[in-house]
Amino acid sequence: MELKLDRNRPYALALAGGGARGAYEIGVWDALVQAGISITAVSGTSIGAMNGAFVATGELQRAKEIWKQLSYRDVMDADPVILDKLSKKDLSDLDLKQAAEFFRQAIQGKGLNIDPMRETMRRVIDEKKVRESSLAYYIVTCSVDDKKELELRASDIPEGELYDMLLASAYLPVFRNEKLGGKRYLDGGFMDVMPVHVLVENGYRDIIGVSCNAVGVKRKVDLPEETNFYEVSPRAYIGTVLEFDPKQSEQNLRTGYYDGMRLLYGLAGKDYYIDRSYSEENAYSLLLTFTETFLSSSGSKATLREINEKILPKIASRAKAGGNDYYDLLISALEVAAKEAGIEQMQIYTEDELISRVLACYPLSDGVLPRGLQSRLLTFLEDNFR
Repeated sequence: MELKLDRNRPYALALAGGGARGAYEIGVWDALVQAGISITAVSGTSIGAMNGAFVATGELQRAKEIWKQLSYRDVMDADPVILDKLSKKDLSDLDLKQAAEFFRQAIQGKGLNIDPMRETMRRVIDEKKVRESSLAYYIVTCSVDDKKELELRASDIPEGELYDMLLASAYLPVFRNEKLGGKRYLDGGFMDVMPVHVLVENGYRDIIGVSCNAVGVKRKVDLPEETNFYEVSPRAYIGTVLEFDPKQSEQNLRTGYYDGMRLLYGLAGKDYYIDRSYSEENAYSLLLTFTETFLSSSGSKATLREINEKILPKIASRAKAGGNDYYDLLISALEVAAKEAGIEQMQIYTEDELISRVLACYPLSDGVLPRGLQSRLLTFLEDNFR
């Protein structure tokens, strides 16, 4: 695989808010570290700010282990079963009396008690190491009293107040909002969910932004002409913002890692990770072979022009193919087949490797076309090519 980023250039990392989805960001960072990418600055909003503390101190393995163990009880003082069901909008088998008590306590307390989050941060984040870090580390929050966004460099925050400012950056409206240093704050995502601008304003020109697909304001940034901006965002499900579940976090670490690899090495695919070696001509040749095999197995015949102008566009529609060439069409159809066959997604494949696994699941006698693409296509062939 060929690395698309330059190991000789310093990069800055902008970590977005996203609550319990934050393990995804650590997965992306893991891929960057393994590739030897140099990070000289990090900015973060909400959970991105907390993850930024680990980036600042270079504690990758520790961050991974913490996320693998982090649960609801480490973040909120509330019934974890009810929180889990509510975060997933799963009302099945919900104990109504317990749910009512949960809401009563939350309302009376003016929000969920996040004292456990404060204690967890003090346990896992070393303020002294953060202050001694050679990386520039910026925390973004929103001051309710001052009605403005604040971009705070960690080294400029008065000693002993780092944890308060991390909490300030992560104050969701459902949390009990207490005054910190005499002021009230709100989750930084309400002003800038992915704080790229603070890096641009401080002179960084090679920036990697990591999104968790969280709801929030994505501040528009006018990038200077010489700025290179790369964004990594999940295409797979990575849970909800309150789903602090170790199993989901472990999956998010893997997803983030492979999405980081997609950026680093320009991997093809939407749901899979494909190290591209095929040309468009290679892809077109295979599409013709598979189409002709399928036509033969279904007792149909078509001219080359009919295949190009009618059948392949129909397959493209069924596969929801993006892009504009035959390679994109081949990969889209291949991914439909691979998902249908249950082939592992979290792995890097060459085209030949993935095709080989797909073909092992679809006998030639069936025409090598997955059921997910056959629907309507068979009717179309019966009406037009028999």
